[in-house]
Amino acid sequence: MTSVRPTERSQRQKSRLGALDALRMLAALAVLAYHYTAINQTFWGNTAAEEFPTLSQVTKYGYLGVELFFIVSGFVILMTAYGRTLPAFTASRLSRLYPAYWAAVLATILLQVFWHGGRDVDLVDGLINLTMLQEAWDVTSVQGAFWTLYVELKFYLLIGMLLAVGLTRRRVIAFAFLWPLLSQLARATDSGLLTSLLIPSYAPYFAGGMLLYLVYREGWHLILALGIGLNLVLCIRQAVRYADRSAPLHTDAAFNPGVVALLVILMFAAVLACAAGPLSRINWSWLTLAGALTYPLYLVHGQFGFFVINTLEGRVNSYLVLVLAATLALTLAWFIHRWVERPWHERMRNAVLSGIERP
Repeated sequence: MTSVRPTERSQRQKSRLGALDALRMLAALAVLAYHYTAINQTFWGNTAAEEFPTLSQVTKYGYLGVELFFIVSGFVILMTAYGRTLPAFTASRLSRLYPAYWAAVLATILLQVFWHGGRDVDLVDGLINLTMLQEAWDVTSVQGAFWTLYVELKFYLLIGMLLAVGLTRRRVIAFAFLWPLLSQLARATDSGLLTSLLIPSYAPYFAGGMLLYLVYREGWHLILALGIGLNLVLCIRQAVRYADRSAPLHTDAAFNPGVVALLVILMFAAVLACAAGPLSRINWSWLTLAGALTYPLYLVHGQFGFFVINTLEGRVNSYLVLVLAATLALTLAWFIHRWVERPWHERMRNAVLSGIERP
């Protein structure tokens, strides 16, 4: 089996993909807008769709920002894994996820001490939240968006298994073809463990992102085009079915399947354009900061934004409340990045790697 030479890897990855950072921030802002202006929570005193009857007709599609995150994650995590050992990959992922996550969990628990409009989580459940594995124990997450982190962890586990057997181009391609199909077989045969591990609803998004990374790495080949086409079709099917059956339960709104399908296609096209297309040349310095703030923003935007909305609704113009909620979320995200992620990422990575590899 073939693998790409380290020199080639370093040449192709020596510059950060600024446009991809911008795309990640766009996905986070889409999810933020969806939560603040479209879901049928009553923090506004009525549902968000009633508060923003026109705006919500656009932002109701913002939930697809999560799916865009998964495509980008398939791309970025495979890029991270190439050329690394399993211990190095493990240390990198743990140090990337957990410091900001712990800060967000503790800050949210502190918020709930004096604001009772959010999620009621007791001390034990709060401690379980610190593991990021609360979904496995059916424990309520302190922030609603945390469910996606459990999905990400399963993806990291699968990539770790690839690293354990040897990460090669052929195995990545085979994995990206077979994973979505095997996940559906697990679901169809009621195999609970495999269905949970293989995440059939989101497997094609991750797999599609992985193949888009190979396009970025080596250019187009027929097998990559076929794999991307297969996963794109599966993503469209999943997104349209979700928009028909589940999405209306969260927004009390109808969704146009044609719009959903088009947005999924555009998401794949956007990742490709940012990585291997005309947008790949964009590398403005502020985009690196935007990309760095994406993860902490996603972690804190929910309950803290709802706190601002619940506190100010009815007393301040609704659009100003939106600005204030988003501003608080971005400020907290910057604080976590500046005072938690930057000083602790390398320390934790080195400590974890040393602990794993110590004789």
